[in-house]
Amino acid sequence: MNQNQPPRISEQIYKVQTDRKLIAVYDRLRYSPLTSYAQIHAKGEYQENGHNVNSLIGITIQDYSNGTGNKNIIVQFNLAPEQIQFFLTRITAGFQEFEWSLSKIYGNPDAQGYSIAQQFSISRHVSDQNGRIMKSPWRIQIVNGKGIKVKNQNGGSYMKSGSFILEKNAFIQLTDMDLYTLLKRTDSYITNWESCMAPSLISNGKRAYAEQQSQRSQQNGQYQSPAQASPYAA
Repeated sequence: MNQNQPPRISEQIYKVQTDRKLIAVYDRLRYSPLTSYAQIHAKGEYQENGHNVNSLIGITIQDYSNGTGNKNIIVQFNLAPEQIQFFLTRITAGFQEFEWSLSKIYGNPDAQGYSIAQQFSISRHVSDQNGRIMKSPWRIQIVNGKGIKVKNQNGGSYMKSGSFILEKNAFIQLTDMDLYTLLKRTDSYITNWESCMAPSLISNGKRAYAEQQSQRSQQNGQYQSPAQASPYAA
């Protein structure tokens, strides 16, 4: 590394690395706009570069069992912070068997009509198919590809049946301690992020809300000070 260059700043929260694979989690958290201050986390209320902004935790799995460079398979998926915390409750509760999965399709279609499609799954099984006790009972798998996006009546989207095209696929097996550490470190970061972002967001949000209520009262011919308009006033 060039000593004259400043050290690279990373958004990586934590990683677990084996001799052939790696899983890492990244900070993709974003705070909500002032108009939705009580949410704290953004949930698509505004856009940047044509995309809805959501508060997320990024996950990547690297599989370099066949080599590095072009042979290194890297897949990614984004989860909500609450989903990370839900997985942590499953391991702390001592679930012996567990399965959970999620699929997404998003983005503008390409020239062939395909959008980005991703699949995530996490499971815990005590024994393998031959009945042997698993030393690393947790399996996390991410599949990246593309599919044809179809809009439903509620304005949401789903993937057309049979349209998925696989591009990259990777999984990693983890011990209870490896997964617990990964999830616990991530949960701690989410909690501290909220503690850092929430005070000013909530304070400014409450002030803006009180001013809004005051203006409405004035328009109705009944003046109230911002303090009186606030539902939290004594």
